[in-house]
Amino acid sequence: MKKLGCLLACGVLVFSVAAWGDEPPEVEFQPAPCTVPDKTISLCAGISDDIEVVKARIYFRIAEKKYYSFVEMVFGGINYCGTLPAPREGKIKAIEYYLQAVDSDYQTKRTSTFLINVQAEGVCGFPPLEEDPQKAASIVVHATHKKQGKKLPKQFLNTGVQFVPVTR
Repeated sequence: MKKLGCLLACGVLVFSVAAWGDEPPEVEFQPAPCTVPDKTISLCAGISDDIEVVKARIYFRIAEKKYYSFVEMVFGGINYCGTLPAPREGKIKAIEYYLQAVDSDYQTKRTSTFLINVQAEGVCGFPPLEEDPQKAASIVVHATHKKQGKKLPKQFLNTGVQFVPVTR
């Protein structure tokens, strides 16, 4: 009899947690296969949750480098978008990136890691370029490790970019 009571109590607990929203955010994203040099990159995703999405970010790094940096994604009425700095021509072959969303219960959803190749303008058919000049001129990149220093890596154009180093 005692065992049955525990099962019933456990069932109520599971039901009540599910009723209060224990699902991580859903991220719907179509990865971009390529981009072009010297132009900022705009990546957007559909992010939803059973409660509230409180944070959405794009983590990125030069392919095969050690540390990621990130930019915040902003809700624009339909989806969340973030702008990455422009890769310098001839300095970057590919950028690794992933998206991460967090809800108000600290549930986290991270996409797979994707690779966006940097190709010449005629070779990359549909590059995900930032069309809004104001967004392209106000990119805030956050470091994730103190060894990243105090500046954006030189392989990216720093025009319109504020780099926030790790200070602790």
